Amino acid sequence: MLWAARRLLAGVLGAVAVLTLLGFALKNQCAENYAQQRDKALCSNDIQVLYSNRGLAEHRFPYVNGEFVTVTNPDGSTTVDLVGGTLEYPVLTGLFAWFPALFVASDAGYLRLTALLLAPFSFLTALLLAGMVRWRALLYALAPPLVWYSFHNWDLLVVCATVGACHAWWRERWALAGGLLAVGAWLKFWPLLLLAPLALDLLHRGHRRGLVRAVATFVGASVLVNGAFLVASPEGWWAPYAFQQHRAADITSNSVWYWGFEEPVPTDTLNTVVPLLLLLGAAAACGYGWLRASREGVYPFVQVAAAVLTLFMVTNKAHSPQYTLWLLPFFCLLRLRWGWWAAYMAFDLLTYVGLFRWYYALGTPAPDYGLPYQALVLGVWGRAAMLVLLFVVFLRAQPAFGGNTRDGPLPLLPARA
Repeated sequence: MLWAARRLLAGVLGAVAVLTLLGFALKNQCAENYAQQRDKALCSNDIQVLYSNRGLAEHRFPYVNGEFVTVTNPDGSTTVDLVGGTLEYPVLTGLFAWFPALFVASDAGYLRLTALLLAPFSFLTALLLAGMVRWRALLYALAPPLVWYSFHNWDLLVVCATVGACHAWWRERWALAGGLLAVGAWLKFWPLLLLAPLALDLLHRGHRRGLVRAVATFVGASVLVNGAFLVASPEGWWAPYAFQQHRAADITSNSVWYWGFEEPVPTDTLNTVVPLLLLLGAAAACGYGWLRASREGVYPFVQVAAAVLTLFMVTNKAHSPQYTLWLLPFFCLLRLRWGWWAAYMAFDLLTYVGLFRWYYALGTPAPDYGLPYQALVLGVWGRAAMLVLLFVVFLRAQPAFGGNTRDGPLPLLPARA
């Protein structure tokens, strides 16, 4: 048993190591000549861009002196921006992004140090998945998006926090689950949506003490993370959310709201429609979970969480390519036919290659973006259709792990006291 566990962990972590190195090689190939090579060589990443554009190069402490501004262009149009060290993400991502900038003097150095700090979170994610679902963790460890996106943005952090919350839920450590969802929420916000299915699960169990612990820890951790920033600079703390509120579904959004309409959908309209769709869809998912629990005796927490995530991804004003990383753990945690995973990986590859090669073609003197454009359109709509289907498929799926007392964690992972 111990030998089998070691072989499993060696296989999973070895696969993550290989794809992580390939991911670093992809982004690092044009680190020193980023502006000229980024889209042509498919090494585009937000890490180097935001190092220069968000005050990280000047070592500005995030949010405290930052603000959201509206800029009037020479042609009379207006654009929105963030200044003074504020990033377009909640405070924990901003703090993580700020720290390595203190030790480098260029965007290339910043990319490399950031990659070094991010990589362990991918290994921890794989380790936690292997503890819950054994060899199915390879659906994460061997996923091509680890190459494209591991160092595209800071999303490995929120993936690790969310998987950690699922692991804590699996081990019935309710306070820890709530705390890790709070960490995820203040990294990239969307794990906040998973608090509702967690609460419904505990309510269905009749575990009121666990429910109070999970919610109280979530609230307490949220206050601890945000409190000092909110007191020091309410405007700086709110700036990321103001930025996202004013963000249009434009050519950079990569969402169905841009690709599905000939005329741009007004931002005010989207700010009403998108939350409404998300609220109705999440309520439907949670309600279906409750009906399923009444039939089967167990609330499908992971299934509902996965479905709510797909809804968030497909309805959001922006659908950045690296969002695929968010979805990978749920392919591991739920029993689906392997074709769902393979199809999504294929559409994601079309999106990644098509998007950045299209961007490259747009910047050439005589743009010819036939194949990149076709790949991008197929990838965008294929991925959107997959998310709609996965919303249903996830809700109907069975978990890939057994009960925490029956199967237990892998021998190399710490047992519950």
